This record gives sequence, C-alpha cells and structure tokens, in this order.
Amino acid sequence: MLKLAICDDEKTQREEIVGIIVEALRLKNKQYKISEFNNGEDLISSTDDFDIYFLDIKMDKLTGLEVAKKIRLINEEAVIVFITGLKDYVFDAFDVKAFHYILKPIDESKLKDVLCSALLQFDKKDKFIIAKTISQATKIFLKDIMYIESQHRKLKIHTKNNIIEYYHKISDIEKELYGCNFFRCHKSYIVNLKYVESYDNVFITLINSEKIYVSKYRLDDFSKAFMYYLKNEVQ
Repeated sequence: MLKLAICDDEKTQREEIVGIIVEALRLKNKQYKISEFNNGEDLISSTDDFDIYFLDIKMDKLTGLEVAKKIRLINEEAVIVFITGLKDYVFDAFDVKAFHYILKPIDESKLKDVLCSALLQFDKKDKFIIAKTISQATKIFLKDIMYIESQHRKLKIHTKNNIIEYYHKISDIEKELYGCNFFRCHKSYIVNLKYVESYDNVFITLINSEKIYVSKYRLDDFSKAFMYYLKNEVQ
C-alpha cells in the first residue's frame, strides 16, 4: 500500500491536494493511505513511514525545508514534493533531494503528472537482478547496488551491505540495467548514479567515499548522464 503525507497549514490547500491525488490514484487502481498534517512537528512525530511527502514551505515553527531535512535523516528513499507559493527556495530543494517543486496556485494536471512520475520511481525501486552461482541464486534489488566491478570473468556486485560475486559478462549486465540510472564509466565498472557524490578526470567518488575509475573516453558521456540524472531527480 502506498502511504502519502500532506503537510500544509491551510486546510483548504490540503483538501485540494488530497482531492487531486485521490482522483489520480483511483485511475491507477492503486491502494493508498493519505495522512494530513497541519504542521511539521506532528508529521515528524508520526510513527508512519511514508512513501511520498507533499510539503508546504512556509509554515509556523518548522518550515517545509526543515521538515524535509529531518525526513532525509531517517528516510533516504522517500519522494519529497514541495507545493508552495514561494519561488525563492527552488535551489534549496536540491539539498534535500526533492523530487519536484510545484508553485501555487496548484495546476491540477501538473500535480497529477508529478504523482505519476513519482509512481514510476517506485516501480524502478522494485526492479532486481538475479545473481546465479552453481549452488544458489541471489535476488539483488537495483536500488541497493552501488556499483558493479568486472574482474577475471566474474562480476562483483557492490551493494550497501555486501559484495556478491558470480560469473557473468559486464556487457550483458549493462544491457539488463539500461534505463535504470546506471552508467558504464569504465570497461570494468558500472556505477549507480544514485550513489555518486562527485567526480574528476580520473575517479568517481561515491557517497561512502569509495572511488572507482572513470575512463577518459567515457568522461564526457558520464558527465552528461549524471547531470541529466540530477536534473530529473528534482523534477
């Protein structure tokens, strides 16, 4: 079940947002639960782990941006959408990896489009590969893969928690991952753009400080792919 949180200090705005979202989700035949909050404090205090947050920015006490920062401390995967009458904070949304920034008055079709795009993100998060060895098969979710390394005809799948090794061609896994925010940055490496912190002419640095090589012949294409990924992360 999809769990959504609407946080806005104006009741009429919450009702409008809920109405639009309910209509869109019913058309998608999605099971859902929507929770409303009139302030950030109550939202942060909630024990629910929401999938999508719709946040106003200008609220008493905690602002929407402050709420988003607290959400990110406990939930890196959630989709955060700001719905606000303020244009000035769009760049601050990058800091909390906001999915989109919608200006009031709310455009119904725009909100529905953003919601549909967010649902596609969840579909991607559920994708996985199967790593097969002689004795077992391991299901690995793409969202957990930081990078893939090819070494001595084996693939090493580096996830957030461990490393899985099995015999497979890197060219074949590259095809499997097409369109899923992975990039082959070197003949021996495929990186998940989600985990890239920075890069230079030689290395890509991941959020856990690991470094992997980027080929000088693929650097320009990697840079374009990474910029495109970042742009779409906040749309």
